[in-house]
Amino acid sequence: MTPRSLPLKCNRCFASLLPDGGTAPDGDGFTGFFLDDTRHLSRYAWILPDFVVLAGADGSARAERHLSRFREHAQEMRARRILTLRPDGFDDLLEIVNEDTVPHEVRVRLDAEADFRDIFETRGRERETIGYNPPRREGWSWDYLAQDGVRASTILTLKGWDGDEVLRLAPGEAQVLRVAARFASDASGPQPSAPEAGWTDGALAARASASAPVRQAFEDVEMLLLSSPDGPRIAAGLPNFVTMFGRDSLLTSAFVLDLAPSLAASTLRSLARYQGTKHDPVTREMPGAIPHEIRMGELSRTGELPFGCYYGTSDASALYVILARDHLRVTGDATVARELADHWGAALDWCRSERTPDGFLRYPAGEHGRGLANTSWKDSDDSMSHADGRLAHGRLAVVEVQGYLAAALDAGADLNEALGREFGTLRQEAAELRTAIDSHFWSDRIGMHALALTEGGERLEVASSNPGHLLWAGALTPERAAEVAGRLMRDDLWSGWGLRTLATGEERYRPLSYHNGSVWPHDTGLFAVGLARYGLQAPFEAVAEGLRDLAAMLPDHRLPELVGGYERGVLPPLPYLETCIPQAWAAAALLGVEQAAWALEASKSEQKSKG
Repeated sequence: MTPRSLPLKCNRCFASLLPDGGTAPDGDGFTGFFLDDTRHLSRYAWILPDFVVLAGADGSARAERHLSRFREHAQEMRARRILTLRPDGFDDLLEIVNEDTVPHEVRVRLDAEADFRDIFETRGRERETIGYNPPRREGWSWDYLAQDGVRASTILTLKGWDGDEVLRLAPGEAQVLRVAARFASDASGPQPSAPEAGWTDGALAARASASAPVRQAFEDVEMLLLSSPDGPRIAAGLPNFVTMFGRDSLLTSAFVLDLAPSLAASTLRSLARYQGTKHDPVTREMPGAIPHEIRMGELSRTGELPFGCYYGTSDASALYVILARDHLRVTGDATVARELADHWGAALDWCRSERTPDGFLRYPAGEHGRGLANTSWKDSDDSMSHADGRLAHGRLAVVEVQGYLAAALDAGADLNEALGREFGTLRQEAAELRTAIDSHFWSDRIGMHALALTEGGERLEVASSNPGHLLWAGALTPERAAEVAGRLMRDDLWSGWGLRTLATGEERYRPLSYHNGSVWPHDTGLFAVGLARYGLQAPFEAVAEGLRDLAAMLPDHRLPELVGGYERGVLPPLPYLETCIPQAWAAAALLGVEQAAWALEASKSEQKSKG
C-alpha cells in the first residue's frame, strides 16, 4: 500500500512528515512542524547524498530511521536518526558510522525554513482580508509578527556541527550530530507536558491482552490528548484538526466512557467554557449552543475565518446532554452533573428552541458568514442531496440529529430526576419525537429512513448510513431497529469493511468522496454499538469483524478518518487523499465496539450460568 504521511504529536506540538521523516522539499502542502494551528517549520530535512532508508520504527512522538550508503553491493556507511517531539519543539539526533575498512567522508547538510502559515493555508486557503509579514531569519532563528500583533518564533540549536559539514570518518568511527528545535508563540504560551487519558484498571488490563489494532487505538486516543485547565481534551485528528471539536470530542468520549470516564468529565467541563452566550450570525453563536470547533491560528484569530470559536453544529448540544447523563450512569457520581447543570440545561434549551413547528431540529437560519453550509456530521457542501442528485438547501432536518435530540430529551429528564428537580414534559416530547421520526422520515421506496427533510417537508430519499445512528440513540422500536439493521447490511451500503456513507446506486455515489460513498469507522462504530444496544448479535458480530479486519489491514493497524467505499475483496481499503490519521473518533470507535463485544459476551455468560 502507498505509504502515508508520518504523524507525530506531543500535546499541542505536532508534525506531519514524509515517510522518511522530512518535509516536502518546497514547503508546499501540509507537511511541517506545528504548534497549535501555526506551522513553525515548513521545510526540514537532513541532506545525506546516496543514503537510503532501510528501516524505521514510529511511536506517537518518536520516529527512528536507519539509513545506509552502499557501494558495490556492500554497506560502507550507516546512519541512525532519532526524532523526538517535545511539547514546544523537538530533539533530533543523527549518528553516522563508518562500517568499512577504509576511511570515508560524507557531506551532511540541514535544509530548514519557517513560514508560520496558518493550518488552513497549508490546505490551500488563501488570505483574502489580511496581509502577510514574511518571517525575519537570522542564522537558524526565525521571528514572525502576525496581523493581530501576536509574535511567534522558531529557534534551531545545532550541536556537534554547523549545518553544512563534510565529515571524515576513520574505519569504525562514529559521529553524532544534534538539532534541537524550540517553538514559541504569544498565542500559545508555555507548553506543559502531554496529559494522560485516565484509563480505568479494567481498561488497562484489557489493553494489555488486546489485539494489535486495539492496542493502537488506545495509543491513538492518548496521542490526540491536549492539556487544559479542566483535564485532558481530545483533538479531532492529525494533521488538520489538532484542536477540540464539539461533536468529535463528545462522541469520542462516549465511545470510551466505560474505559475512561474522567475523559468525559473533562470534555464536558472544557466545552462548557466555550458555550454560547450571545447571538452572532458569523460564528453562529447562540445562547446555550455547544461549539463546533475552537481554533488558535492567525486566520481564525483575526476573523479572516470564523473558526476561532465556531458554533456551526446542529448536534453537539444534544450530544452534550447525552454524555452528561451517561457519565452519571457509568460513574454513579452526580458531582459533574450537578456542577454543570446550568450548562447541560442551557444546551437542552438551545435544542428545544431550534425545533420547528413539526418538532424537528433544523439548521439555524440566518446569515452564517464564511462557515459551513451543512452542520450535521456530514458537513461537506455536497453531502445533502435528493434522489436525482440535486443538492438540498435551506433549513434541513437531518435524520440522525433528530435521534440525538430524542435521546437528549430523555437524558435531560434523567438528569433532572437524579438531581431531584422537575423535568416537565421532556419524556413526553422524546416519545412524540421518536414517533415523528418514524412517520415523517420513513421511505418505503428506499426501505429505510430518508437522509433529511427539507423545510417544506420533502424527504431526501437517498439510502445512507445516517439511520444507523438512530439505533445508537435508541430512537427506534425493536422491530424497526431490526428492519433498519437489515437494510443497512445489504450490499449497496455494507462494503465488507464498514458502512458506506451513501449507497452504491445513488446518483452522487463516489467511493472516494468525503461523504458520498466513503467508509467512516466512527459512523460504522455508532451503528455497531446501536446493534449491541438492541441485542442484534449476528449483525453486530459482522460489523465488529469488519472494523477489526479494516484496522488489521491498514498500515500500523490504525483506523483513519475514512477510506474508500469499494467492495471488500475487489479493492483494498484505499485511503482518502487528505484523511486524518490518527482520528480520535475512529480510534475510539474500535474501542467502543470492543467494549460492546465484551459486554455482550459477559451477558451471554451470565445467562448461561443462570440457565
